[in-house]
Amino acid sequence: MILSYTDILGNRRRHKIKATVTTDHPVSHYGIPVIVLKDGNALDLQSWVMLGYQVEEATNKEKLLLSKVFENYNAMCVGF
Repeated sequence: MILSYTDILGNRRRHKIKATVTTDHPVSHYGIPVIVLKDGNALDLQSWVMLGYQVEEATNKEKLLLSKVFENYNAMCVGF
């Protein structure tokens, strides 16, 4: 999968990076998938929003898992 984000501390340009979406990561709980960056860390909601992440390319399987990631992000925002 390919994501892009805006470098808010540097040149303010969009950068593309490879990432994966998986349930096989320590921060994944109860089968909820997470987005994992190249360094092995999971991408959290705060970073997703602050850096303006976007999905540029994803397979159908990744899209299905991403829909669950975003459902979880949405559930975290209820009440705000």
